[in-house]
Amino acid sequence: MSITPVVAAGDLCLPSIGLLADDLLQAFATGDAVRLDLSAVTAPDLSVVQLVESARRTARDDGRDFALAAPVGAPFRALLARAGFTPASDDDAAFWFHGDSAQ
Repeated sequence: MSITPVVAAGDLCLPSIGLLADDLLQAFATGDAVRLDLSAVTAPDLSVVQLVESARRTARDDGRDFALAAPVGAPFRALLARAGFTPASDDDAAFWFHGDSAQ
């Protein structure tokens, strides 16, 4: 199966989240596995977490292959902690941190 990459970068927040949502919709429409790369996002806000969690659940419910291309970095780790996503369940740790400790 092919993989469709989706790359996000820079300040990713509510005013620009629609662009990422559109990119994800287009990627899912291909029927390929989707890998979301958040490694170049420098200033995420909670809208990113909400969108990614929504995409994650939709993919799971539809039997689609969706994952992050790499574990999230420090900006996301701090955001997830502030949003109450850490300590993460095993499933959440596998998704957001690729199994690494959320600490």
